[in-house]
Amino acid sequence: MTYVALVGLTLILVRGTIFQPLQRRWPALFQCSQCTGMWVGMAAGASGVAATGHGLVVDALLAGAATSCLSLVTDAVLLRLLGDPD
Repeated sequence: MTYVALVGLTLILVRGTIFQPLQRRWPALFQCSQCTGMWVGMAAGASGVAATGHGLVVDALLAGAATSCLSLVTDAVLLRLLGDPD
């Protein structure tokens, strides 16, 4: 359930219109669901939100990788089903 929330947060950061100033300022980060998912997951793992019990560094890497992959797949599926919002 935690990873569903992290993917949701990632998609809000990447696709949300409220974050357009960030998306324009750092387009390489905030327009890529895989990149943003990595940083969202790493922050969640390092803070203990997505803890696996292997230590903060390993938790950050595992959560970052998982959120990155899940965000990429989710974004691709939603783009395929709903179309590109632009």
